[in-house]
Amino acid sequence: MLELAAAFGYCLLSAIVIVLPAEVYLLAVALVSDVPAVWLALAGAVGQVAGKMLYYLLGRGVLDLAHLRKRSTAKGRWVDGMDRVEAWCRRHVWGPSLVTAVSAFAGVPPYALVSVLAGTVRMRWWLFALISVAGRWLRFWAVMTVPHLLPDTLFGL
Repeated sequence: MLELAAAFGYCLLSAIVIVLPAEVYLLAVALVSDVPAVWLALAGAVGQVAGKMLYYLLGRGVLDLAHLRKRSTAKGRWVDGMDRVEAWCRRHVWGPSLVTAVSAFAGVPPYALVSVLAGTVRMRWWLFALISVAGRWLRFWAVMTVPHLLPDTLFGL
């Protein structure tokens, strides 16, 4: 139970401080504990989405996005790419859901940016949270399960 609470807390923090790798932490915990990977992945996913809701609220305007945009140093391809993704999402009703699902699982486009985008295009918060938890759960579960599926001699494990 302590491992699940720690996984939730670490993943919540890693959602806000994006340089902390949730996958590495969860994989390490899965390797040294007896907690099933499916539950660690769920705790991590819920923690990540709870943290990313702050980014979602930035996009919704609940938090001050204008102040952050003025201070932003982001330029170039990523900004242009996200502008195109936002325009595409505004043209397709199901666009925000699809982009959120792909990003939550694959991390491309970056999940932090998609979290802001989901708020900006007025995606319903509960739909964003539901799709995000499912995508993050699948991602984390895959990261923790794949090493167990590989042959023992592959990496000398």
